[in-house]
Amino acid sequence: MAFDGLVMAAVREELNRIVIGGRIEKIYQPLAREILLVIHKDRTKYRLLISADAGKARIHVTKTVRENPLTPPLFCMVLRKHLEGGKIFGVEQPGLERILKIRVEAADELGILAEKTLICEVMGKHSNIILVNPSSNTILDGINRYSYATSRHREILPGRQYVSPPESEKQDPSIVTEDLFRSKLWNPSQDLSVEKILLNSFDGLSPQTCREIAARAGLEPDTGCQFLGELELNRLWSSFETIREQLRSGVFQPVVCYSDGAPAAFSAISLTHIPEACCKQGGISEVIDEFYSVKERREQFRQEAANLLKTLKNEIKKTGKKHSIHTLNLKKAADAEQLKIFGELITANLFQIPERTDTVELENYYDPEGKTVLIPLNPRFSTAENAQLYFKKYTKARQAGVIARNYLQETEAELDYLESVVTAAEQAENMTELKEIRAELIKEGYIKPEKPGPRGPKKQEAQASKPEPMKIKTEEGFEILVGRNNRQNDYLTMKLAQPDDLWLHVKDIPGSHIVVRSPQTAGVPDNVIERAAEVAAYYSRGRESSKVPVDYTLRKNVRKPKGAKPGMVIYDSQKTVFVEPKP
Repeated sequence: MAFDGLVMAAVREELNRIVIGGRIEKIYQPLAREILLVIHKDRTKYRLLISADAGKARIHVTKTVRENPLTPPLFCMVLRKHLEGGKIFGVEQPGLERILKIRVEAADELGILAEKTLICEVMGKHSNIILVNPSSNTILDGINRYSYATSRHREILPGRQYVSPPESEKQDPSIVTEDLFRSKLWNPSQDLSVEKILLNSFDGLSPQTCREIAARAGLEPDTGCQFLGELELNRLWSSFETIREQLRSGVFQPVVCYSDGAPAAFSAISLTHIPEACCKQGGISEVIDEFYSVKERREQFRQEAANLLKTLKNEIKKTGKKHSIHTLNLKKAADAEQLKIFGELITANLFQIPERTDTVELENYYDPEGKTVLIPLNPRFSTAENAQLYFKKYTKARQAGVIARNYLQETEAELDYLESVVTAAEQAENMTELKEIRAELIKEGYIKPEKPGPRGPKKQEAQASKPEPMKIKTEEGFEILVGRNNRQNDYLTMKLAQPDDLWLHVKDIPGSHIVVRSPQTAGVPDNVIERAAEVAAYYSRGRESSKVPVDYTLRKNVRKPKGAKPGMVIYDSQKTVFVEPKP
């Protein structure tokens, strides 16, 4: 990622083409440090996004639709007051600074046209969006306000004079001569790499752009300047001049590059040091929008998955404590038989035991060796009453054991269910699957439903979509259906599958329900069963194992017990195959 001066120059060129002469129809502030201008020009509407977020500061046209707060923040209201209905007549960039000034002509409270300047500063943690009155150079407001207590260089407060960020001491690439370029790079006493010298010497270049200049010259970025000769200097100047020509002409080659399926970089120029297959070309706003949109979706996905897993692990911890309590109660109930024996021994020796004694030692005729046993007595009660007390304790303990056993079975079923949801959340591949898991947990009472806002529930949330299990087509024409969570599992097994379809599930561990649909009546061949079993093993808790047992049977042999949790079934007449998990 590199929103450098070249990227800002490319954005400036694009905005000069598409928004000059356009009117600002609407202004929104969807996030604390982000505004959105809806600009209308030539029967087309453009959504200009400006962000001052430290990690995502940028400016570009976007196609992403964002939800706006019901009550606009103060800065948004200030912008609406001064800019809504205004006409954009200029977009300027000082040199190659990461600063863009949008000049707007709008009517004030008296209907008199007046100029305002919206300044976007893309500078990492110092990024800001500032509205300035250019006639007096005073700040009307800033999305990030601060005083001299925060910054010694300037204040960003309403009524203060606008002061530009400190100017860089680096050279402007557009006016650099070849001799100056060579003098910066060729210095045998410097123990710096080509990348570092370019970065420290010339304005508007990010480390990524400096690496690209070195790569186009056939050099490694970490090549020491002391090793540069005439040939290397000529090549470096040639690649530097190529980028300068793009800057002068305003014709850029924007790209967004991916690594392992995730956006890794974007640039206003082509990046030859990154494999071409990993890069996608487009307009500058298009590549920036794609880069941040994909990153935001992935971040939202990670955050949602983390929230669900945190909830599930807390529930597993609470249920585990209940399991321990029920296990202890069951153990106590198992000791109840001794109470019954005490009562029977006291009754058998009723007339031989002295009254009002606190202990008695009697022969235990239940013991094969005939040993004696010491029985505690309550001297406040008679011998017969002590026997009855033991019988009552025995009856109470036995009843508690039955209750504890039932609770223990319920708790174990709940733990199995929660573990299955954890597996589904850990292996979810998109937001739709996570939303289905959240909806399931809300329905089961583990998560409180969100209160509907003043505008009511969202349409997509109000209407529950039909589960869509994953589909895999085999070379033989068979269709393997995979339930990716318990909601999909229930739908796949109990509604979608036919009685004679083949049904698979990993043995004794959480995992997906798998159904094989046959295009023929001759049954499913062994190689298809093995392939389906490999998929079942992959979408289970046993994914990292080398061999996983997978049960398979006909769907008609699968049943859902009354009151069972989502995804919980029982089955019989199964066979088992051992396979290696494969996606």
